[in-house]
Amino acid sequence: MSALLPDQNEILHEARVESIATGGAGVARLGRRAVFIPKTAPGDIVRFRITKEKGKHLVGELTEVIRPGPARTAPPCAHWNDCGGCALQHIDPTAQAEAKKRIFLDTLARIGKIIPVVPVYTIALAENEKRYRRRARFHIRGSEIGFFAPGTQRPVEIEDCLLVEQPIADALGRIRHLLQSEPKAGRVEAVEITSLGEEEGASVGLHLHAAGHRERGNSRIDPRTLSPWKKFAEENHFPLTTAGRREPGEPPRWRSRYRPDTEYPELSLGVSPESFIQPNRALNQLLVKSVVEECRLNDETGVLDLYCGAGNFSFPLAMRAGRVLGVEENPHAVADAGLNQEENGVGNADFLCRGAHKLTEEEVVSKLGGERPDVVVLDPPRKGALEAIPLIAALAPSQVVYVSCNPATFARDARELAMSGYRARAAHVFDMFPHTAHLEILTSWTRKDPSGPTQRS
Repeated sequence: MSALLPDQNEILHEARVESIATGGAGVARLGRRAVFIPKTAPGDIVRFRITKEKGKHLVGELTEVIRPGPARTAPPCAHWNDCGGCALQHIDPTAQAEAKKRIFLDTLARIGKIIPVVPVYTIALAENEKRYRRRARFHIRGSEIGFFAPGTQRPVEIEDCLLVEQPIADALGRIRHLLQSEPKAGRVEAVEITSLGEEEGASVGLHLHAAGHRERGNSRIDPRTLSPWKKFAEENHFPLTTAGRREPGEPPRWRSRYRPDTEYPELSLGVSPESFIQPNRALNQLLVKSVVEECRLNDETGVLDLYCGAGNFSFPLAMRAGRVLGVEENPHAVADAGLNQEENGVGNADFLCRGAHKLTEEEVVSKLGGERPDVVVLDPPRKGALEAIPLIAALAPSQVVYVSCNPATFARDARELAMSGYRARAAHVFDMFPHTAHLEILTSWTRKDPSGPTQRS
């Protein structure tokens, strides 16, 4: 990064915002250089100053909206200006979804060098713009609880988050009262709150993180700090857990229920606090349904579900497939999947605790009864699935269904899939996280030559 001249950040510029970039900042032009300006909307005519110079692009700070664009709207949240969570709340929801589709296409072209030849569909729910998150992590600093300001670890106290389900919002107010009345309770770093909307006798589950847990590993919470939290949880009938040194499968587990298809019974999946769960209930159900449909299963299909978590896709797939092998490196999630298998009576699924980079072709074939998978489903974390591409190429499934939450790593992996002999058949952008800059991508791929493995150059 090159330094700005002392008076350069005092110069005001005017420009029209052209689009929204990954991360949620508006993109304008200053000469031939792109300027990324947070809190702007497509079509805005804005006045701004330059605050940073990063190689080929600049970072700007909005000083005035001279003329708002057609997509700009009033943010409904009182914390929007300070909180870093909702980068797009000032943009009309329809324009938000369109911006995320454009981010996906631009990233795929820039990093993956791929221009889709299939339509890209956006999936969003108009009634799903508020109170859609069933899990959220709040940071604690003494008597304050909230989120970090953009690009910092400076906490912004939150009275209410409009994205979380109502039980979480109610619990947030009670926790604030606890922190103010019991100073010892404020010595934890964060609390993750999960809505248990379908559970009887409890509205949320609490998962505490010890102060400095990232630096010191699985550190324990001091008993004097934990004591007021235990009393608080008992009085409010909130299940309470603490991060670190819990055994896989140890209760409590949060409950997620959904029906992947009207032809099949409702699934009930238990998920430990340490396991990933899609935070948007309604969109997750649509995502699962779309994954199952894209796989085009029959009762002889073998499926490899990589990064399977507690079985969010594995069990709906097993209802239509011949056999499913779920692979996941988080031992808590694998234990959850095993318990979910018993509780739902699913007999044609196996689960393996293994990192995708350590999984071998022979293990997969053995676990699927001596057969190669017909379909590989993968839903990796934000780092992507580059480590799994050589295995997929060697297994040579006829279909690959890739779910991603990171356009950049997905675009990189998509290029590798294309080099391994696959072409895109379908693409969907799910607005899983309205008002934020995050998106979920579902793409389906088929082999160009289904006769055997492709040698990558």
